[in-house]
Amino acid sequence: MNINNYKSSFSKVFAFSFSGGSLRFYILFSFAFFFIKAHAVNGQIIVQPSKTAAELAQKLTGPGVIVSNPVLTCPDQANGFFNISTAPIGIDSGILLTTGRAMTNGSAIGVNGYSSQLASNNNAAPGDSTLDILAGQSTVDACKLEFDVIPVGDTISIRYEFSSEEYKNAVCGPYNDAFAFFISGGSISGADNMALVPGTNIPVTINSINNGIPGSSGKLINCTSIGAGSPFTSYYIDNATGSVLTHQGLTTVLKAIHAVTPCTKYHLKIVIADAGDPLYDSGVFLEAGSLQSETYSVRAVTVPPRDTAAPFCVKGCLPGRFRVRPSKVKTAAQTINFTLSGSAVSGVDYSPIADSITIPANDSFADVLIYGLPTAMNGTKTLKISIYAPGGCGSISSVIDSATLLIYDTLSLVVSPKDTSICRGDTVMLRASGDDIYTYQWSPLFRLSSGNVSNPLAFPVSDITYSVIASLPGTSCPSHSASVRFQIKLTPSVQFYNTDTTVCYAATFGLSAVISPANPFFGYSWVGPDNFAASVQNPTIANAQAANQGVYQILVTNDTNGCVARGTVVVNVNIPALPGVISPSVFCLNTLPTALAADGTNLHWYTSATDTGSATAPLINTSALSSFQYFVTQTLNECESPKAAIEVEVKKCCDGIIFIPTAFTPNNDGRNDFFKVQEDYGYTVKDMMIYNRWGQVIYHGNVGSWDGKFNNTPADEGTYFYKVTFSCVLGGTVERVGDVTLIR
Repeated sequence: MNINNYKSSFSKVFAFSFSGGSLRFYILFSFAFFFIKAHAVNGQIIVQPSKTAAELAQKLTGPGVIVSNPVLTCPDQANGFFNISTAPIGIDSGILLTTGRAMTNGSAIGVNGYSSQLASNNNAAPGDSTLDILAGQSTVDACKLEFDVIPVGDTISIRYEFSSEEYKNAVCGPYNDAFAFFISGGSISGADNMALVPGTNIPVTINSINNGIPGSSGKLINCTSIGAGSPFTSYYIDNATGSVLTHQGLTTVLKAIHAVTPCTKYHLKIVIADAGDPLYDSGVFLEAGSLQSETYSVRAVTVPPRDTAAPFCVKGCLPGRFRVRPSKVKTAAQTINFTLSGSAVSGVDYSPIADSITIPANDSFADVLIYGLPTAMNGTKTLKISIYAPGGCGSISSVIDSATLLIYDTLSLVVSPKDTSICRGDTVMLRASGDDIYTYQWSPLFRLSSGNVSNPLAFPVSDITYSVIASLPGTSCPSHSASVRFQIKLTPSVQFYNTDTTVCYAATFGLSAVISPANPFFGYSWVGPDNFAASVQNPTIANAQAANQGVYQILVTNDTNGCVARGTVVVNVNIPALPGVISPSVFCLNTLPTALAADGTNLHWYTSATDTGSATAPLINTSALSSFQYFVTQTLNECESPKAAIEVEVKKCCDGIIFIPTAFTPNNDGRNDFFKVQEDYGYTVKDMMIYNRWGQVIYHGNVGSWDGKFNNTPADEGTYFYKVTFSCVLGGTVERVGDVTLIR
């Protein structure tokens, strides 16, 4: 069977019934076609299945009701407790009743457990005869919880959410899954349905609350004909792609409520069942403690209102308040009894008061006033009020609501640190020790991080007194003040005329820190790049190099009190590029003296690495063979570059030996493959010609090398003749002629 495309005709019915009198009922039907999409388990709903009637009833019971005689008729796997911390369900815990499984594969109700498994299940349980009439067909897999309840007030209510696997394809269909809460007893004739669309008399069903889009077997008229405003889409949650619940849709959190007579016994019956078919289940989530009779409520009030974590009052100031309200204004005065508990002690922490309060006729509230009594500091106290329903339903007293008020000690203030001395530039946290409800105002604001917090940061540079006022505006509490004085110890001050400076390469520079005030008891400690360290105020560094650039820090310590000042300066070393030179530079013997040359700006020449140099380029004396070294720099932006060395040689020119081979073997073996002229210094081949024995020119070029080919074809083995003309650097030419043997 493909669970994503399954047709069936059946329905599920859920009812919450108080029996008695003639039964008023609503018929609940199913749909013809349903599409469900399953997802992976993520364990976001925790279910404890198989609970007893007493456990389920107790879980539901809240303030203002007395529950008795619980009876459960339900398969074990179809009921349980649940806890959830994520959408789509808006109720965090409570009880769960289903027509199938409350827990799927160890996880939870209809949990989108496994892609091949629905939450639907045939429990093989009988149906319920009341629901047979309600649905118009026989039912199966019924799960029923019923009990007696006595409300202490004039209304009874419960919060719930309904979900079903029949959403969405059954929407507006001829068969309509739904449920009802039935209440009977007292003056109710028969049974009334409490599960109504808010503000209407329309029962909550799949056709009354949905997405407004008819399913595959539905027609919109089946939804709109239920009553004005139907379908009510604002109460619907689409869960088709949900990862927690297999049910395709569910309602928002709704509240079923009904008027009752205080202290009268009623009967409540909650029943859910499949009609016509045991598959495609529904469920109802009922909030823990939400079965209540809400006749009166109480809450603690702070006057005037303040944004605090909990309502409070302060001893010796305006009173705290517990405000008691009826669920609706009554035409007769109502007296509400209460008890007080907590760590606060009557007559010690607050003035003794009566144990009841009267709400005047036609008034919406009455206040129980709590006057805190001034005491020695003994910590914040709690006072809890618990109110009881009027009359208490005979001999039974029932707490219907409670609230807690904090009682703070009489306003007091302690400031730390005490008056003290600090170093200039130190940061100190001021601490006003008082309750967090106080309002603080510090002054002056000079060099203070904030003026209206309890613990601001202060960083004074001169003697100063900070004062703080703690108050509780509007409470009649007297304000309190305190102060702390700071005296500034003699602390060095470090300044630099320029914190980012540039020095020239090879220059001597000083680190100049301006220290004030002048004091012979100050100690100095410098650290910097290239493991630099010094213990004087203004050290110097000679012959600045690239390694000397970076951040230099000085620590100045007042040796008499330990106060320390710090300062930093950044040093950059300007190193111009070297001038361009030709090295070695060769000069011919006995030529005219020639000046050295270099490429650069503002050149400076040196005969050694240590002399003072000259701006005039040196003349090279060529009267004797020699070799020596010069240095040259250039100056850019008033900084001289490092020295570039030039090797100078005076050599003989056109007076050397020329070697011309007498044979060669152009066989590409890497040895003697070319006829190649080797000229001495000063000679340059100007022209070379190779002739065969018939005088034919077979090579002509201006390089002294022949590869033994004629017209790109290897020449024959034999004797060839050459004529080589050389140019001389001194001027003129030299010619050599001869023969060479080509061997193959």
